Amino acid sequence: MSYLLDTLPQCPGIRLDDLVLTPTTVVALLVCTSSTAPCPRCGTTTDRIHSHYRRTVADLPCHGRILALRLFVRRFRCTNPACTQYIFCERLPQLLQTHARSTLRLTDAHLVIGFALGGEAGSRLAQHLDMPTSPDTLLRRVKNAPDEPAPPPRYVGIDDWAFRKGQRYGTVVVDLERGRVIDLLPDREAATVEKWLRDHPGVEVVSRDRAAAYSQGASAGAPEALQVADRWHLLKNLREALEGLLTRLEVDVADALQPSPSADSPATGMLEATPVVPEREPRPDVSEPKPPATSELVASDRKSVQQARRQQRAARHAEVRLLREQGLSLRQIARQAGLSLPTVRRYCRQEGCPNWKPGRRRRTGLDTFRDRIEQWIAAGGRNAAELFRQLQTQGCDAGYDAVRRFVSRRVGSMHRPGPRTAPRTPAPPPRPSARQLSFELLKRAEKREAEEQSRVERLRACPSFQEALGLAESFVALVRKQATYSFTDWLAEVEQSGCVELVGFAGGLRQDEAAVRAALTTPWSNGPVEGQVNRLKVIKRQMYGRAGLRLLRARVVNAA
Repeated sequence: MSYLLDTLPQCPGIRLDDLVLTPTTVVALLVCTSSTAPCPRCGTTTDRIHSHYRRTVADLPCHGRILALRLFVRRFRCTNPACTQYIFCERLPQLLQTHARSTLRLTDAHLVIGFALGGEAGSRLAQHLDMPTSPDTLLRRVKNAPDEPAPPPRYVGIDDWAFRKGQRYGTVVVDLERGRVIDLLPDREAATVEKWLRDHPGVEVVSRDRAAAYSQGASAGAPEALQVADRWHLLKNLREALEGLLTRLEVDVADALQPSPSADSPATGMLEATPVVPEREPRPDVSEPKPPATSELVASDRKSVQQARRQQRAARHAEVRLLREQGLSLRQIARQAGLSLPTVRRYCRQEGCPNWKPGRRRRTGLDTFRDRIEQWIAAGGRNAAELFRQLQTQGCDAGYDAVRRFVSRRVGSMHRPGPRTAPRTPAPPPRPSARQLSFELLKRAEKREAEEQSRVERLRACPSFQEALGLAESFVALVRKQATYSFTDWLAEVEQSGCVELVGFAGGLRQDEAAVRAALTTPWSNGPVEGQVNRLKVIKRQMYGRAGLRLLRARVVNAA
């Protein structure tokens, strides 16, 4: 029995009278023994007892059992004639709060669970730990919890986060010195950021992205603070400029990445391995020419249609470029040419006519079963219906037409069954998009694959990209603090270059030059803020529709 007594709360003025054990609960009968009690309103100490009453509260579990405390407490009469409270109940501040139905230590345990898991998940865990409570009680305690005491922030980072993506946003404020979230703001307006900074004087550094609202709010709310632009966003803006350059000079990109024919290439080796079939001598008699096969007619018709569409697209592209050179606006060109506005904008951006079908094959649901299909073909299988039934038993959800087309590409068309007599020349690999190439250009050299490094070197060797890529690499070296020259020299070189995209990028840096210089010379960045935004998203999605600003702020700010 002594091991149970050690788990009971030890408070002066309370005596244990009895202990009742059941298979699931422990009930402790406690009696208050103090002879006097202070009035909660006027503070007058009195010993005049009015009556007694019984009060039951929950406590931390006791050796795998739910612990309930049955308190026998008293009501007292206040002896101060000027006090408005004539009768008051005895208070036990070291054990529980006024009107509470759980002890202070159980409330703290519920609070920790609520901070970590929220309402529903926290309630399930509390039930398993023999501390049952409702989800609403957990959320109410989390929302009412006071903020942890913290020193005044000196170095802060701010960034936006989405209540609802694309519609409503808030702002998260992080103490970069402690790595903790300080506050959540209801929007991302400059006035809100300004008010918060005025309410928290002493901020020395404000790390932010390049949004104009944060720049204006930081300048107005903390004019003496040093603003630091986030280096990740600087590289992101540079990558977008390179993507625009590669899109505009798509023809030069295609020429630079054109594979050079070599004797060791797979296509050449396959052509050399193709057996040469000798031509037959013509027959002496004259007969009617044999009509071409149906598959050949279909293939020729398809090629002619594709060629006609390409010619029509090239004519439209040339027309749009001509109208643009004549000074017409994009909307006027769209109305005159009968095209959509995004198409006109894309044609004006690209010097060469875009090819919407460069020959790349899309992924299908049969790629997972490719090895099994290859084994079936190698064993002599040719019936697509039979293969379809076999794949269904193996968990494949592809349709019969998809299976038939897959088999036809492997063994031949429906009019020419059986394997092809000569190996097929593989299609050249699809050219990477401008977006993919922009990422490869900014990637560290030691992290590039061999193929990526080859593409980067070819682009560097192209005269159209030599100057622009050199300037881009110089700025990356500045961001990574590996350059030996100054940011001023880089801006002067860019402004003298003929690259429109980099000139526009440099113009944006000029507007925020002080923050950019601070980013290139100081160690502060928004990296910790981005990590806290990810943590905020996880907490928000765990609570589904209950993640209001007050509750979300309490969990993000107070939870470790």
